[in-house]
Amino acid sequence: MQQFSYSLNDLSFKNGTIDDHSPIGSQLLRSIGYSQKDDVLLYQVLKQQGMEEISLEENIDFEKGDKFFIVEGDRSLKFKVNGFNYEWPESQITLKHLHSLTGITDKSFFLSRQTEEDLLITDGSVVNLDSSGIEDIYTKVVKQYFELNVNGTKIKVDKAQIVVSEALALVGIQDGHNYQMFLKVQGEPKVEVQSSSIIDLSKPGIEKLRLIPREVNNGDVSLGQFEVLPKDGEYLKQVFGNFRTIIDQGRRWLIVENYELPEGYSHKQITLAIEIPSLYPQAEIDMFYTSPRIYLPNGVTPSCTEVDQIIESKSYQRWSRHRSHLSQWNPVIDSVVTHFSLIEESLLREVQQ
Repeated sequence: MQQFSYSLNDLSFKNGTIDDHSPIGSQLLRSIGYSQKDDVLLYQVLKQQGMEEISLEENIDFEKGDKFFIVEGDRSLKFKVNGFNYEWPESQITLKHLHSLTGITDKSFFLSRQTEEDLLITDGSVVNLDSSGIEDIYTKVVKQYFELNVNGTKIKVDKAQIVVSEALALVGIQDGHNYQMFLKVQGEPKVEVQSSSIIDLSKPGIEKLRLIPREVNNGDVSLGQFEVLPKDGEYLKQVFGNFRTIIDQGRRWLIVENYELPEGYSHKQITLAIEIPSLYPQAEIDMFYTSPRIYLPNGVTPSCTEVDQIIESKSYQRWSRHRSHLSQWNPVIDSVVTHFSLIEESLLREVQQ
């Protein structure tokens, strides 16, 4: 008893058996209910890739393969996949045909073209076999990338699933516990996720991962509510000894008490604050804030420091000092450390003019 499998036009395989181990084509067709009068074509799928037509009177060698296609028609059109010959009676084939005919499902299919870039054959593609010449198709492994918008910053990864904490780390956020996090999928209500949650990026309609800093008691100040990067923490402890991190009205602040000013200001020490964006270090740190308000020796207010900012119910003087196009923020090398260098340079410049 010889076992085999066969597929009709629906491209799904069924099991069959025949008593003869070397039947001719018409015998195999009769074993599954066809007669010689039926207008069908019989193809054998070869184990080493490729396929060939089997005539009604031709002996079948099962050593070559035990899978067959039986399709209605009186002609076949030839094409190649990875150099192996295939035939099909219809003038058009799709990706589903290629998967079923070749058994290759772990690679992408490309149609070779002479005057244009080779065509990636997708679920919506149709390859026309009626065109002049034999269509040449090949396969290769294509690394697939997936994108996710994390609070306005797009990340790209080469896997379909990602843990929320991994996504946060890619945008420089080390601790997700300081945020409420929501996953937005098109056409669906937003869903709150945790650092350990897994996001399936292959799901259609994934829009963004949105982060909202946690606030306490309707906007009251929260002390020590976010972690600084390790390199920033080491610098701050070494240079200033103590520092605080707070969330005030949804904004993240790094506070340094008893910051020493260069000689020439109205005060020797002040409290200094810088705002740490939620997407730091991808997002730039900009400006700095001092309390109390400080003046130059002649009582003049330094330029671009007129605006006040309330932090912890206390007024801070905002110093609008920004990077030029020649020194734009670079998340690879810039940090709290480099921002403090800019603060020092800005404060010195005012009293050394």
